[in-house]
Amino acid sequence: MKVWLGGVLILLAGCASVQNGTKMLPVMGFADSQAAKAAVPADTQAALPAPAAPAAEIQAATAGAASAVQAAPDSASALAQKVLLLPFKDLSKYRGPWDICAELPRSLGDSLARNPYIVPTRPDSVFMAGLTVKERKGQIDWDRALELGRQAGVDLVVMGEIEDLSMKRFRATVPIGGYRSYQGVVIIKLKVLKVVDGRPAGEPRQEVVNDSKRYGITNPAANVPLDREYFFLGETPWGTEDFHQTLVGGAVDQCLGKLSADLAGLVRPPSLPSVSAPKIIDIDGLQVYINIGLADSVRNGDKFGVWDHGRELRDPQTNTVLGFALSRRVGVVQIEQVLNEHLSMGRVLEAQAQIEKEFTVRAE
Repeated sequence: MKVWLGGVLILLAGCASVQNGTKMLPVMGFADSQAAKAAVPADTQAALPAPAAPAAEIQAATAGAASAVQAAPDSASALAQKVLLLPFKDLSKYRGPWDICAELPRSLGDSLARNPYIVPTRPDSVFMAGLTVKERKGQIDWDRALELGRQAGVDLVVMGEIEDLSMKRFRATVPIGGYRSYQGVVIIKLKVLKVVDGRPAGEPRQEVVNDSKRYGITNPAANVPLDREYFFLGETPWGTEDFHQTLVGGAVDQCLGKLSADLAGLVRPPSLPSVSAPKIIDIDGLQVYINIGLADSVRNGDKFGVWDHGRELRDPQTNTVLGFALSRRVGVVQIEQVLNEHLSMGRVLEAQAQIEKEFTVRAE
């Protein structure tokens, strides 16, 4: 039986199988929405963002340059990993009105934005305008993803595959009554790429089943709210308070929260040894060499703060050296290539003063 409600086709399928008096109803589904079929206007080919410039215009770009470097207004942002979230590819059987290819990475970006070590770039309308119709549906290969990452000036590119997004209903009948249970199911797998070297950084995957926990013999009227959610879920706008109260919305929140934690674990730099302080052993313009490497779990793309030795303090009357000021962070470097067990090559991303040999590096 087909029922038309508000222009959305609701398919009420019959029982898929009957065994021992138990019926399992199919996954919730919707007809394709008109929005999903709408063609992208030809004149919306806005250019992609230009590569991001360093956080400060580093004037000491050649060896021995003595001029100071203008710091960025918020130098802490240079230590954060910039992440581009591309549209996810839908491998599920979802056929509802939500644009889950764009909504899921956008919601993941909202979750990542709470982490001070991550600056997410969501697939918003400005960036999406430069993508093809297929790319808006997550059909992006490895090389294209890296190209978009370089154009956006980010450190990491995140692609995703939606393996499942559905609400399921299970029903059984017995002579004296019956029971029903409902589940919101979300399964997402991410692919994380490092722009600095084009290599994979990890493939976190999370599966969440949000169960209604309504088991046992029940009054059929008690299931009315969940029945309505099952059949009319797509009428709830994505991301609203009502959406988060649904079983599917709750499963989405849990799944994205876990993926956000997985990504945070991938971008945090390792804790460096404190006994032998890691330091810059050579510098040539913006290129630096640091005495840390594979043995210290350093990875390409890691960012570290650069700290000076503290300026010399003298008595203004006698000019006698009284000591040294506390060391301060004067810049940020990013590892471009781990060379061996105790050596890495990096690049200066930001500097508030001239960076010199013997300055220490710290994970922050």
